[in-house]
Amino acid sequence: MKKLILLLSLFLFNSAIFAQDNALEVKSKELAETQVALEALKAKVDSLKTEVNALTPRKIWSKGGYTGVNFSSLGLTNWVAGGVSSNSITVFGNIFRNYKQRKIEWVNNLDVAYGFIQNDGAALRKNDDRIDLLSKAGYALAPKVNFSGLANFKSQFAPGFQFNDETISDNERVAISKFMSPATLVTSAGFDFKITKHLAIYVSPATGKFTFVMNDSIAAARTYIPDNKDDNGNYYYAEHFRPEFGAYLKATLKKDLTEKIYVKSTLDLFNNLTDANKKNRLNTDIDWITDFNMKLTKYLTAKVFANVKYDHNQVMPSDALLNKGPKAQFQRLIGLGFMYKF
Repeated sequence: MKKLILLLSLFLFNSAIFAQDNALEVKSKELAETQVALEALKAKVDSLKTEVNALTPRKIWSKGGYTGVNFSSLGLTNWVAGGVSSNSITVFGNIFRNYKQRKIEWVNNLDVAYGFIQNDGAALRKNDDRIDLLSKAGYALAPKVNFSGLANFKSQFAPGFQFNDETISDNERVAISKFMSPATLVTSAGFDFKITKHLAIYVSPATGKFTFVMNDSIAAARTYIPDNKDDNGNYYYAEHFRPEFGAYLKATLKKDLTEKIYVKSTLDLFNNLTDANKKNRLNTDIDWITDFNMKLTKYLTAKVFANVKYDHNQVMPSDALLNKGPKAQFQRLIGLGFMYKF
């Protein structure tokens, strides 16, 4: 009896081991077959993707932009430390439309802004006014190098006034800027280097910069085109139009710092290598703009804007009367408002 039980136990044990071995073999075979089928499906998916891409028309145009409005307000009531209540509003916008087909690329961009500020007891005063239109066409010489031509127009919409002298009423102030007074047009041919996905540097050894001051009274003030004379007493430059030829560099940074913070920064450097006034040939015009946009909600945004300029030929009218030279120009804007992208 004991032998029978022992033999039965051994039989059952061997059967269990055999069953486990058989199940492992079946599952291993099933796994191998599934892997082969999966690889075949992946190859089929890749093949279909290639066919779909080949049949899909290439998107050669991209377009978009944004528009928004910023507000700021300061209210003071019985404020012993002093100050002035004020309110300001700025409307801004951007439109771009770009073309890319094989080795040809064409970039078009328009930035505009217009703003007012009103201090308590004073009239509305303009505090921001910009028109910046850029068009650049290029042909790819290498994956990250284009030979490009560029045109950049800058001006403002409405008259601007100087408010340094508070003894003059706003109605008696004389405009120191208007549309096309001044305006600058830069045209150039050069090389566009795409350093990274976000940074591009355009370098041109052959650039024309043209300054227009079409208003007679503004031109006569010589704020934007200097009144320097040569040894014979003749003006180097005409009142209404000044052509310059030299070297130009434009660096552009566009990047999403986070999902909700976007920065765009441009730096323009120009040197007039053929200035009739040879003393000016060592001076470089600088125009650096940096614009941060922070998305707080779907439409609510915070904006930080800064613009630094230096032009050796531009002197504030009040400084010119005191025989003072040019200074660095600085503009900043910090505001909260609404922005809509399209």
